Amino acid sequence: MWQKIKTYLFAHLLGLVFMVIGWALSINFIALDRGSFKFGPGGVTERSLFQTPTFIGLALIIIGAYFPEIWIAIKNRKPKS
Repeated sequence: MWQKIKTYLFAHLLGLVFMVIGWALSINFIALDRGSFKFGPGGVTERSLFQTPTFIGLALIIIGAYFPEIWIAIKNRKPKS
């Protein structure tokens, strides 16, 4: 019983860590980059919100959301007799 609780708790805590890191990465990158402008041939433009760190943050959030259930399903798989 205690082993099952530890498995569930560890998986969900790890998923939560992935989601928090992804959220922090996305939010911090957008906040730091929000006031910056780039100078191009068309004049001064604001930087896009859709850049690599934002997509990495989104991927970490998605991994964190689905990781616990996948981990638990693999741990609870019984060998077929």
